[in-house]
Amino acid sequence: MSDVLIEKRGQVLWLTINRPGQRNALTNDVLRAMTGALRDAKGDPDLRAVVITGAGDRAFCAGADLKSAAATEGSAFEVAQGVVENALATFFAEVERCTLPLVARVNGHAMGGGLGLVAACDLAIAADDALFATPEVKVGVYPLLITTYLMRLVPRRKLAAMALVGEPLDAPRAVEYGLLNAAVPRAELDAKVDALVAALAARSPTAIRLGKHALHAVEDMTLGQCLDYMTLMLDRMTQTEDAREGFAAFAGKRAPAWTGR
Repeated sequence: MSDVLIEKRGQVLWLTINRPGQRNALTNDVLRAMTGALRDAKGDPDLRAVVITGAGDRAFCAGADLKSAAATEGSAFEVAQGVVENALATFFAEVERCTLPLVARVNGHAMGGGLGLVAACDLAIAADDALFATPEVKVGVYPLLITTYLMRLVPRRKLAAMALVGEPLDAPRAVEYGLLNAAVPRAELDAKVDALVAALAARSPTAIRLGKHALHAVEDMTLGQCLDYMTLMLDRMTQTEDAREGFAAFAGKRAPAWTGR
């Protein structure tokens, strides 16, 4: 069986880390497969969203698989360097280029790099018994790469406590910290995720694509630069076929038929 299951379900691409015996821990091969899948997704005009999840019900992703990989690739320290500095960074770069909405279906614990996967997604729904942590400090390192995403979601002092102490958060606190959109009973997780991706599929793919592009572009701009850029993007968006169709459908009191253009 592949370590990553890549499945197109209607208009949604599902990426499942398929290593339940290793708590869906990350290896270079896992990250390369996910990176390639995201890259390929950009060329599929039928796709409307991507869901990232883990196999089983114990863990979404336990972070880098130091124990298993070290047995064949070198010391745990060398493996950590390889995963963090190369494959994970490459995956995050592809995330930034992806204009499809990314949804994390958090079926279990998300630790270290696994929490980074959650934070990199646009939306995240978790089972309410999942735990979240950045435990890297306990083995002498700091969650540097994933902090790139965590700092955009979590208030500074709360993030400092997470990274400096490394103790886990439960799902309700992860919602409070801004890491999750919602935490639901495990039995309701699939229904909640399915409803969310169905709603995404029903929206204008052009508006979502241009909107995600704009949000990424303005993150490091000043307020004045941001307003100027967003004004230009609004003008561009109103000239799309989807925008014209959306206004026409609203005026005609009918459902829009999106073209994605």
